[in-house]
Amino acid sequence: MLSESAARWLLVLHTALGVAAVGAATHLVVWMRGYLRGRYERHAAVRKFAVISLALHAAAFVAGNAVYPTYRIEVRAAYLENAGAVIQDRNAHGAEVAKVAARDGAPAPEMTATRNMVKRAASAARWFDVKEHWVALGLIASAALTLVVMLWTPKRDGPAIAPVAFALAVVIAATVWLGAVIGILTATWRAV
Repeated sequence: MLSESAARWLLVLHTALGVAAVGAATHLVVWMRGYLRGRYERHAAVRKFAVISLALHAAAFVAGNAVYPTYRIEVRAAYLENAGAVIQDRNAHGAEVAKVAARDGAPAPEMTATRNMVKRAASAARWFDVKEHWVALGLIASAALTLVVMLWTPKRDGPAIAPVAFALAVVIAATVWLGAVIGILTATWRAV
């Protein structure tokens, strides 16, 4: 398990790599959309973006896996799946908000913990696992697409593989987008 400071910096690196992977994968789809119309003039650039996308996807995956043991203990087990911790945290936050509101002369909002909040926290932990599985599948698709575009030359080999290559690019973009959204939503509950 990492120290709290190391885990936070690694989480920042993981986030930056994830954002870059989302951008590269999305860019790859945009550059490959012409493949469906038989236009391959950007094939050299597609090869480059496929490699960049794979490298960023893999780097984000490795950084995420490095921080995962710390997340598993300090966030998931100690908070998201611990109803008492969720309730205690919410009530403590509510008390502090009430103090600030009273000091500022504003009415305090209702901030009590609910059973639904506890269920949503546990659900966030489960969605995080879903994200990890989809991102791993996306990484495999990214490696496959990189191999395909490196070996395939449209002028020499014909257009038959173009729809498959484009579909792989869409799958890759979808998985990194899903990973980014779920990762951000999970971090809004609690980060390392």
